[in-house]
Amino acid sequence: MGRPILRLATRINRRTRWTAWGIAFACMVLVGSLNLVDGLSAGVDSVTARFTNGPTLYLRGTDLLESSIDASGLSAIPSDYAIVRAHAGTLSAQGVSLPIVVASLAQMHDGDASVAFPANAGSLAVDTGLRTEIAAASGSVVGSAVNVSLFGGAPQSYAVDPAPSSRPALFPDTWAWARPELFAALDADQGAAAQAVLTPAPLDAALVARLGLTPLQTVGAIGFAQASVAEARTVLLALTAVIGGVIGLLVFSAMGLEVAQRAEEIRTLRSLGASPRTVAAVYESQALVLALLGAALGAALGIVVAHGLVSFAPLVGFPSLVILPLPVVPVALAFGLALAASALAGLAPMRRAASLVRGRPEARPS
Repeated sequence: MGRPILRLATRINRRTRWTAWGIAFACMVLVGSLNLVDGLSAGVDSVTARFTNGPTLYLRGTDLLESSIDASGLSAIPSDYAIVRAHAGTLSAQGVSLPIVVASLAQMHDGDASVAFPANAGSLAVDTGLRTEIAAASGSVVGSAVNVSLFGGAPQSYAVDPAPSSRPALFPDTWAWARPELFAALDADQGAAAQAVLTPAPLDAALVARLGLTPLQTVGAIGFAQASVAEARTVLLALTAVIGGVIGLLVFSAMGLEVAQRAEEIRTLRSLGASPRTVAAVYESQALVLALLGAALGAALGIVVAHGLVSFAPLVGFPSLVILPLPVVPVALAFGLALAASALAGLAPMRRAASLVRGRPEARPS
């Protein structure tokens, strides 16, 4: 009795073979996608770690120009730091008008402030990128003076200083730079406030929280990438329900046809002494065997596809930012999902097989 039961439970025919391939494809998509998302997350975290070891820009809120920090409270910062003030304005020169950002950088050391550029409050240090924009719009190089409007006031003329040579690489080259006293003179309230603080190394998290600051890297491009990766992972995890439904339908269809077409074999096994529970367990076992085969093949293919995409990405111009971890969780999820969906989908065919063996065979004409 054991051998016929085992042969029936492990029978692989064309129908069940295609079902196993279908399960394998679904598991490949799941494992490969989750592995790639985890690898991208690891790559973004690696890039973030590089930033956390260098200069860090802190602001209040998520927008540099909307940020406002009371400069009097910054004395709690223990090390040297720079106070950044930045305001939107309009520049007029050579017959063109451009929206610009005018900023100032005051280096603090033991409570004393020093400003490296520009030379005086009546001039602006126009950076290289902004000079290029002005030249492209007007067709001529920047002259010796420009008109700039700040805080909604009337345009005022300022002398043009050379581009700053000591500007931190963190800032774009499309800004104009002024001295902080220029802002204070134009608007005593808005001009005196600081928009950001630049520190040579990350500050203590408790101090950052007490000052109400936020690292710019968490709200900039890196923060956007981290949020996108987290959203992609959430979508993929939600997709597991769809994949589970597909696996369940494949197994239900295959097992249902197996039971319908093997009715005579089921009755033969029953006549040989097999109990309804034993015959029903045969088809549930076959569903689980299909799930195991499909999940094993799909997990292997998913890992290979993920590594293949990462390996060939630089050849088509994509940066290599993905660090693929060992896909323990995706593989475990694929196996668990395949087994659970197959077990549930096999219940109905199993009960049908049990009902077949309970009844009597239909009488056939002699």
